[in-house]
Amino acid sequence: MLRKLNRYLQKHRIPKDVLNGNIYQQMLLFFFPVFMSYLLQLVYGFADSIILGRFVGKEGLASVGGSATAIINVILNLIAGMNSAVTVLVAQNYGRRDDEKVNSVIRTGFYTAVVLGTLIMTVLLLTSPFLLDLMKQPTESRGNSLVYLRFYAVALIPYFVYQTGLSIMRAFGDGKRPVYFILIIAITKILFDLLFAGIFKLGVFGTSLATFLSYLLCAIAILWVFKHTPDIHGYDWKKDFGYDREELKSIFAIGVPFALQSATFALPGTVVQSRINAFGTDAIAAYSAFNNVDNLFWCYVNTIGTNTITMTGQSYGAGKYRRVRKIAISAAVIEGTGALFFSWMFYLFGYDLLSLFSTDPAVLEIGFAMLKRVSSLYILYLFVSTVASACKGCGMAKTPMVIAFFSILLFRLVYLFTVSLHSPVDVVFCFPLSWALNSALSALYFFTNPKLKKDPQ
Repeated sequence: MLRKLNRYLQKHRIPKDVLNGNIYQQMLLFFFPVFMSYLLQLVYGFADSIILGRFVGKEGLASVGGSATAIINVILNLIAGMNSAVTVLVAQNYGRRDDEKVNSVIRTGFYTAVVLGTLIMTVLLLTSPFLLDLMKQPTESRGNSLVYLRFYAVALIPYFVYQTGLSIMRAFGDGKRPVYFILIIAITKILFDLLFAGIFKLGVFGTSLATFLSYLLCAIAILWVFKHTPDIHGYDWKKDFGYDREELKSIFAIGVPFALQSATFALPGTVVQSRINAFGTDAIAAYSAFNNVDNLFWCYVNTIGTNTITMTGQSYGAGKYRRVRKIAISAAVIEGTGALFFSWMFYLFGYDLLSLFSTDPAVLEIGFAMLKRVSSLYILYLFVSTVASACKGCGMAKTPMVIAFFSILLFRLVYLFTVSLHSPVDVVFCFPLSWALNSALSALYFFTNPKLKKDPQ
């Protein structure tokens, strides 16, 4: 089966040249396969929430979608930051046509995924009870949240491995093959969810087990396909497992600022969740449902960001700095268009979408109020992701990290600890306010950067 999959993936590869041609056309060419991969990830995330919300009730939804998800999001953002470094280094070296360096980065990237994944797993297993207590998780859902966190901790190694593989593929401009791997996860995740939680009635334990098994199967498939792929990114984990010291330094030099920058978006989320927790189980379940629907927009945003990293990384590596600026502007235009569309869609259909995750009227009322407030201001996110992604592609890590620290992390914390919060809607209003500040500062930094105004001689 895996051999047939590999032959099919080789046959349906997308051309990788993003250094020339119309930027809008290339972005749209890569948009749909990358968007499908993010959408499929969202779908298998939906599976947990829908099955728990329907079979277990709002308590099950609150267990997985509350503090546990907020903690996991911090970790996944850290992993995404480290994987962005692998993407950037592969893309830049591929743009320079340095095959040896590309292979060295790939080898070191997989090594980092296993070692760092093991370290993060150990820390999360040891600190899970403390973290839930710190976030004041309600007693009625604390036990299930702890189960979910511990299972997810064990799943982090295969998650890190398969995400590294997808990042490498996307660095080459290959947006199509990752879709098939995400499809493996989506199908297996939904089937295992229905089996363990729906048929066997294992609840949160069943959905947690389903998550681990689906990640493990995808990681195995990724490593098998890399081993049997004859092109530049062939990798045999038995023979090639190890690292290059210089590439390891480069991954951490770029990845740590990227990871911290990503964490600045997720860390305030733990405080947001603790503030939501204070309003009770209905508010926690509503916030979980809100996040699931809101994530449709973030699938779109992440797609634009991924494509921007790939295109700017290769262009920067090839010395086409002016094209880097054009890519960032084009990405902002496409993202702004999507922001207006999703604002309109959620205003009209948001209540119906929320009802997929809960039938409780109180939960739906709170969730829809939050969704209307946040989605109406999506346009304020215009330069947050596009500029950050362009900077990542160029390896510019430190200044965007500082901007994110002040405009996202610090601003949201000040808001959450100083403003009177009378409802969950007041809590989530910190999101669009911080977007406005970050967009302004990011655009000012990037578009006035003298290094990107002309190509090197």
